[in-house]
Amino acid sequence: MKKIIIVSLIVCIILFIFYKNDDKNYNTNETIVTNNIIEPSEINQYLTESSELNSNTKIEYISKGMNIDKFKEILTKKEKYVNKGTTYTHINYKFEKHLHYEELENIYNNLNNSKAVKLEVIGQSYDKRNIYSIEIGYGEDEIMFEGNIHASEIAPTLFLTKYAIDIVNEYENNNKEINELLKNHKIIIVPTVNPDGYEYSLFGKKTINDNESFVYKNDLNIEQDYYKANLNGIDLNRNFPTQTGGLYFADYEPSFTLVTEKSTERLEYFPGYSLGSEPETQALIYWMYKHYKNSHAYISVHSAGQVIYNGKPSLSDEFNRLSSECASIVNKHTNYEILGKDFEDEGYGNDGTSTDMISEIIHGYKMSYITGRLSTTYYKPTSNTLKSKMCIITIETLENYTQDLKVIKTEYNNKNLNSVFTELTQFKA
Repeated sequence: MKKIIIVSLIVCIILFIFYKNDDKNYNTNETIVTNNIIEPSEINQYLTESSELNSNTKIEYISKGMNIDKFKEILTKKEKYVNKGTTYTHINYKFEKHLHYEELENIYNNLNNSKAVKLEVIGQSYDKRNIYSIEIGYGEDEIMFEGNIHASEIAPTLFLTKYAIDIVNEYENNNKEINELLKNHKIIIVPTVNPDGYEYSLFGKKTINDNESFVYKNDLNIEQDYYKANLNGIDLNRNFPTQTGGLYFADYEPSFTLVTEKSTERLEYFPGYSLGSEPETQALIYWMYKHYKNSHAYISVHSAGQVIYNGKPSLSDEFNRLSSECASIVNKHTNYEILGKDFEDEGYGNDGTSTDMISEIIHGYKMSYITGRLSTTYYKPTSNTLKSKMCIITIETLENYTQDLKVIKTEYNNKNLNSVFTELTQFKA
């Protein structure tokens, strides 16, 4: 009997040690609920009862505006930081294999064990996966990176994850330059806006929990390697409630990519029946309003074309100048082609992107009770005062869509994306 008890105790001790030290057993649901990002008493300053005055502009609507109560809920949501686990363990990641999203979560939770990192769950996806924001550093000057808003564009997730790993590894190794960088700056990364799409594009239908979702039902008709939307069939990068999101000007020929229903076709992007409808969109809106006032740059990372989009034709000269300067930093390291504000179409049905949203927020646009969109005095105003100094750019990495890890690794190394991200972090707006 004594032998049985002793053996049982030994087994229990072994199991305890194993589970305590196994990096794959983080409880990512344990979060610390803290402050509201905006106090309920302050919410009215983000809303307006007016809308655009130039009624001679004829509008064709594809999507309804955002639900105002949902917008208020987002703005008054509480922060949810993840509890830290055990001691930080050095991560050796070199694009060796395709990682499941669960494996990425393990990496993010390990990063969270560093004193320099705070990990927040900013929302959940359509299929109930956590969407993370990784905050690295102590400085008041912030930079925002987001990637993988489009399902099959997995490279940005890997680029931004690799960058976070390298920064934290060097910090933990007491690298003086990195310590100084993080003393003065805070790097804030959402590596995967669309985690369901990331998982589906790599590993297929078997990864989907909701068998009533659009993608599950239409899997046979979808080109998995090129799919852009979320599992609900909505292009998240058209779903933001911007001034001209989900509509087009009737005098214009709408974009050939614009559709009025969910689609399985490669180049057909549906903004949704209502803007701001998707949980992934809502998570990023929360994140934008939380951080924009302290940030000098917003970098949206995509993966096709090797170009840099910067500037918005209807917004302020100062904003366009700052964005052009950030684009030049990227060009210096990568030789990606710079495409300025003249390459931005407004009113053709392509609006409602994440960069449209953050650009209008920093220009003081308010959510209209009338349109359910960010609003200002006129459509296509010729000037606006920049309320918060920030450069905003979209970096299209890679020459063509690919999930080939050799190509992705080569791009990260040969285009010096590590240096690109660090120099953007130190950019002074």
